[in-house]
Amino acid sequence: MRRRPANPAVPLDPATEASLDLTGANLITDDQVSASASAPTRRVGAGFTAVYTFTYFGFFLVLFMPALFSLAYKIQMMDPANKESGLGVVVGVGSLVSLVAGPIFGVISDATRLRWGRRRPFLVAGLLLSALSALIVATASNLAIVLLGWIVAQLGGSAISAALNPALPEHVPPAQRGKIGALSGVASSVAGVGATLLGSFLTGNLLLLFLLPSVVLAVGVALWLIVIPDAPAPAEMPRPSPASVLRALVFDPRRHRDFAWVWLGKFCLQIGIAFFGTYQLYFLLERLGYSAEVAGRQLAAVGGLSLVVTMIFTLGGGYLSDRLRRRKAFLYVAAFLVATGLVVASLAPNFLVYAIGGLILGAGTGAFNSVDLALAADVLPSQSEGGKWMSIYYLSGSLAGAIGPIVAPLVLAIGAGGANYTVLFAAGGVISLGAIITASQVKGAR
Repeated sequence: MRRRPANPAVPLDPATEASLDLTGANLITDDQVSASASAPTRRVGAGFTAVYTFTYFGFFLVLFMPALFSLAYKIQMMDPANKESGLGVVVGVGSLVSLVAGPIFGVISDATRLRWGRRRPFLVAGLLLSALSALIVATASNLAIVLLGWIVAQLGGSAISAALNPALPEHVPPAQRGKIGALSGVASSVAGVGATLLGSFLTGNLLLLFLLPSVVLAVGVALWLIVIPDAPAPAEMPRPSPASVLRALVFDPRRHRDFAWVWLGKFCLQIGIAFFGTYQLYFLLERLGYSAEVAGRQLAAVGGLSLVVTMIFTLGGGYLSDRLRRRKAFLYVAAFLVATGLVVASLAPNFLVYAIGGLILGAGTGAFNSVDLALAADVLPSQSEGGKWMSIYYLSGSLAGAIGPIVAPLVLAIGAGGANYTVLFAAGGVISLGAIITASQVKGAR
């Protein structure tokens, strides 16, 4: 049985019928009632799709350039003897900041009533913070300043997420969500390859190494402001107080079981991916003996091949997911492939075996990307508070990104003879398999 909100509905657009207040007091209790009942019905065109994809590419480049290469390279330059623990502290603390900032920005964005819109101000502010953080980290002389810059980067990324993530449930009808959401996965894959490749050629200019992603994102933001519609929050939407913001960050998983299971599944997969992505540069440096420049180009090479595999699984999965009206089967495949790829990479005695593991993991990432946003949008408890719920959903990735790097140095210390990347990657594979269990518990999506 579905319980209607006690307050009058607050429409986001003519097709939207239901909303939730910011305190979470009047929540719909049955997750099996599809959120698509109040979803947009007008199909989006090529202009929306192109700008959506390119802006996400710029955003992912801002995230991945430091996450996959430049941050690890900077820390290694400053403190090569303690680079693993130093990287873990910086990435872990930054992710904890994102853990809190993301949902807060999402809730505030939902209730913003500026004439310019409720998403655009956060997009522009996030871009400016990202550029500032790049300047701080590039010119930092010690780990404390790098940490400060990375915290600013997380605030910027959280603001951008609050602006971009609601676009799928707010503007895209359910029939297109698999394909449009999959394009953000393609943008992620291309940005990952571009990050390592560009990084390997820019090690001689730290300022350019860190600032270039923000320049690319700025182009996407300019296009987004022109093409993607936005509007102030409805007058009936309550303005959040500090207390209501904190209350809005918490939801009862018993009342929103489907959303909770999808959230937990993303967390499991992201732990494994975080182990691999954060420490892959150091793996090539320590296990295979490469220099940073050679390692970056090798990562770009395997990343290029992995990109093809990922795109095939992402686009193919998104198309089949919409065609078959199935999401969960693709998560089963994704979890198995990610786990297999991590185990293969963990045992790699040479770059060829490592590359094979990376390709398998890329296929799993593509399968996950193909239904990630679409499945979340399908079980979203409220369309009108898309910023809040999508931020909470992405909180799972932030939590994995916080826990993974903090725990990783402890796992790496297992055994003797230096950093134990075999145990680290294998442990990530086992955790990733948890997504199979969580997906099987989702009842409101197939």
